[in-house]
Amino acid sequence: MDQPNNALRAEITAIFARAGIAPGQSARGSAPVISPGQRAAADTDGNLRWVLTTEQPATVWDWERFDFVAEVLRMEGLRLPAVGQVPLLDSHARGSVDDQLGSVTDFARATSGDFAAIDGLTRWAADDKSQRTRQKVLDGHITDGSVGYLVTRSIWVPENTEAAIMGTIYRGPIKVSTEWELKEFSITPIGADTLAKVRGRLATCR
Repeated sequence: MDQPNNALRAEITAIFARAGIAPGQSARGSAPVISPGQRAAADTDGNLRWVLTTEQPATVWDWERFDFVAEVLRMEGLRLPAVGQVPLLDSHARGSVDDQLGSVTDFARATSGDFAAIDGLTRWAADDKSQRTRQKVLDGHITDGSVGYLVTRSIWVPENTEAAIMGTIYRGPIKVSTEWELKEFSITPIGADTLAKVRGRLATCR
């Protein structure tokens, strides 16, 4: 697409900022470990395992190209904080300590369908807001989650070309993120709302 003007760039950046996504960072949806028609099962401490993200291609916002692209996150490229956990947030919000619902830890490689995946244990704080949110997940009212991450190394495969990356052949156009830092995991009521807003705004300028 043609590069947007400064006013549109500022507007789109503000849309992401209101959703808790800082310039340079990315977010993509995920799903809890819930079988169709069943509720999530908590362990004896009330924690829930969650599929945080997979290698399935997803449409994400790319800050370098300032447009939507298809992206694959390579699971072996995950870099975790030294403390071994990330915040569990309410809809990527981070302006207050009340936005943190708990933490995510005990990360493990997994599979989801045909794709490699990373799952983690969501550990919920004891305050009323956190426990109410957890119960909504258990009851099946909230089904969406979203990882917030920072890509530190990626390879762009142009349209109508192929590239072998980490033993897999990718056909462009696609962004293959080979190294990325997990920043947080969010519980979200509507996983794709922010991307829909940006997509609609871009459409008016094309």
